[in-house]
Amino acid sequence: MKLLLIDIDDGRANKIEPIITWAGIELIIINDNTADIYALVDELHPEIILVDTDSPNRDTLEHLAQLQKTAPRTVIKLDNTRSEAINRLAAEACISIYAIDGVPTQLLQALIDIAISYFYSIELLRNEVENIKPATDARQTLNKAKKFIMDTYGLAEEQASDLLSKNADRQRRPVTEVARQLLDTGSFI
Repeated sequence: MKLLLIDIDDGRANKIEPIITWAGIELIIINDNTADIYALVDELHPEIILVDTDSPNRDTLEHLAQLQKTAPRTVIKLDNTRSEAINRLAAEACISIYAIDGVPTQLLQALIDIAISYFYSIELLRNEVENIKPATDARQTLNKAKKFIMDTYGLAEEQASDLLSKNADRQRRPVTEVARQLLDTGSFI
């Protein structure tokens, strides 16, 4: 079985590739807006196609599906019921799915669910990293400032922390601002 990725950016393609390979499906990646989609589909005969929803090639796939009965068609239903997973995949991962009618619905649904789960977990991790980044940056700044004080004045870590805190209180500024100023200018003033 072949799965064709069309205009899926490298980041998303790299995320989905291990899943597809693990499932024993041959993965073919096309990231060329000038590619002849008609010829590629005719030559490769993919059973499943994932395409970026913003891709101009999506219109070509729609046209191809209308022209040929054997061409992959937009997947909108599985087991005669509207698939919420497909809607979420299109919305969250910005991917439209096309498949040949003969692809087992259980396989297609499993791939969709795995892809959604994988994209969702990556997005959650990305959000967590973004949320903790300011705190991590502030902690690094404080640690660098303490090291600067310890190296410059020969103080212990606790003494360096106290010196930073006292200067922040005196200036009525956040301690991270005072630490940045110290690192930028070499002075508390």
